[in-house]
Amino acid sequence: MKKYFVSYYLTFLLPVLFLGCSTTSSERLKDTDRRVVEISKTTQTLEKRLDDLSRSISLIVNDGNGLHNDLGDIKNCNNDIQQKIKEIETIIKNLDEHVCGLEANYKTTGEDLNKRIDDIQKSEIEISNRLEMMKLGTKEEVKEKTLSSTIP
Repeated sequence: MKKYFVSYYLTFLLPVLFLGCSTTSSERLKDTDRRVVEISKTTQTLEKRLDDLSRSISLIVNDGNGLHNDLGDIKNCNNDIQQKIKEIETIIKNLDEHVCGLEANYKTTGEDLNKRIDDIQKSEIEISNRLEMMKLGTKEEVKEKTLSSTIP
């Protein structure tokens, strides 16, 4: 019986063993296929995310380059503005010096005019005194002539 039992046992056990192994093997294949599908979906999702990130990074880099160029333009404009401000300061300084010179000239001119006016007034007084003297001198001459012509 032991002979039959072993052969019987092997007859039933071997197919069960093979069927069991093949079942687990097919389940493993299904599980592996499922995992491969999940991994490929995850890979596709990651690829999409990478594409989106690369587009976003490209946009950020382009914006950064644009901002860098704008900063360069602003620096150039700032230098131009500073140069123009220096030129304006120089012009204002020159105008201030010119105005101060005009004030000094105005004061000296005013003083000169006042002196001239005083001199003219003195000359007028002197001339009027001379005229008075001449009138008196002429009157005396006329009196003398009239007196001398009446005395013969």
